[in-house]
Amino acid sequence: MSRVRVALVTVLAGAAALTACSSSSSDEPDPASGGDKPVSSPAPKPITKNLSQAHLTQALLGDGETLHGYTVHDSKSTTEGQYCNERDDDSIPKGWVRGSDVDYEYNGSTLNMASLYICLFDTAEDAHSAYTAWKGHETNKQQKPEQPVGDENTLVINPGASEDSVDGYVRSGRVNIRVQIDGATGGDPSGAQTMLSATLKRFQQLQEGKPATVTTADEQAGARQ
Repeated sequence: MSRVRVALVTVLAGAAALTACSSSSSDEPDPASGGDKPVSSPAPKPITKNLSQAHLTQALLGDGETLHGYTVHDSKSTTEGQYCNERDDDSIPKGWVRGSDVDYEYNGSTLNMASLYICLFDTAEDAHSAYTAWKGHETNKQQKPEQPVGDENTLVINPGASEDSVDGYVRSGRVNIRVQIDGATGGDPSGAQTMLSATLKRFQQLQEGKPATVTTADEQAGARQ
């Protein structure tokens, strides 16, 4: 084989190797993403542990941890089982284990208050059944949060005959969370969504053996980024 032919074969082989390497590179931009490499967010962590009553109380947002203008009214409480069911049913839902709740005053007034409820169940299936009943049947008033929260999530705008009020519901694994903001919302559900998200993240911290430190201010700061 002549020197010219050997050189040509070598060049062609090198070009083919370079092409194959480039096409298989993990750094190649995804054409469907407009040239940017896709970024995956961490998967949510469902609440699966049998957390104690103390854990449920810690998960509740306290003074300085909840929405601006709201402070704890009286104290955090233990929730009876019937309050983890729909409004017109005072029976204890199947699989209910324990619950906790807290009410908040708005600017020092008991008008336009807010409430936060947490309910733990034996299984995710029990929690799902209770969640479905808890959120009610006003499908014309229900909408999904802008950012998904937990395994299931629903916002109810002006439930019943209320005005400027929002109810929010989340299920994550074995836990159901409900937020009620009565008035002072102007129909804006962002506050309820922020409380739901912050409470769930506090649960996740507790499940991992860490203290509950996430606040609504943290969630609002993250949303602005």
